[in-house]
Amino acid sequence: MKFLIDECLTIDLVSIAGEAGHEARHLAHVGKAGWKDWNVACYAADGDFVMVTNNASDFRRLYAMQSLHAGLVIIIPSVNRVEQQQLFRGALDELAAF
Repeated sequence: MKFLIDECLTIDLVSIAGEAGHEARHLAHVGKAGWKDWNVACYAADGDFVMVTNNASDFRRLYAMQSLHAGLVIIIPSVNRVEQQQLFRGALDELAAF
């Protein structure tokens, strides 16, 4: 799987995805920091990325309008970096079960 990590999340999630055998990019490292959410959603869809964010309200709405997408992983907002890492590892474990 390919993951696009939102700028509101720690860059550490890129290496966690890599350790699990997945490709991942962080918005800050692909020159897309500061983009509007709809632009980010289009970029993710065009690149066949699973979007990883903690912005549930905006991205749920944007993804509901898409007929097909690679996926959306929502990390609970307002958690620290270590908790983001733990939650993402848990999401990767769940995705591996499919």
